[in-house]
Amino acid sequence: MSPSLIPSDVAAFVAAASRLPLTALQEIRHATAVAVRSGAYDLRAVPKLDAARFSALDRLVRDAFRPRAEELRAARPGGALSSAIGRTTMTAQAIWRRDRLTADAYATLTGAFPAYGVSVPDHPERPDHPERPAG
Repeated sequence: MSPSLIPSDVAAFVAAASRLPLTALQEIRHATAVAVRSGAYDLRAVPKLDAARFSALDRLVRDAFRPRAEELRAARPGGALSSAIGRTTMTAQAIWRRDRLTADAYATLTGAFPAYGVSVPDHPERPDHPERPAG
């Protein structure tokens, strides 16, 4: 599957997430880690993609962060780059397969990014997605 077959809303999310400032990426990493430890964010809830779709998404995310690899590696060796890629990939999977998630699960899986100005599409059950910035 070529990257051009990735849904446009997923590609737009990845592009926007990859431009976030380092501090925002670090805060998203921290917030997600806290939510996982508390049980509020269940990694098993992240919808799976088939191998071809996951490969295309993985390539898109890695390519988006590649220009920032040195910056992220220098900030937190062994962690900032892989965390940014991981959080972006999991959120992109939730966006791609949001029709398979409850509105609450979708809000949990995507909620970290809108606080930093990265829009996520509405969930089909909730067109007024509370974490979605206005505009």
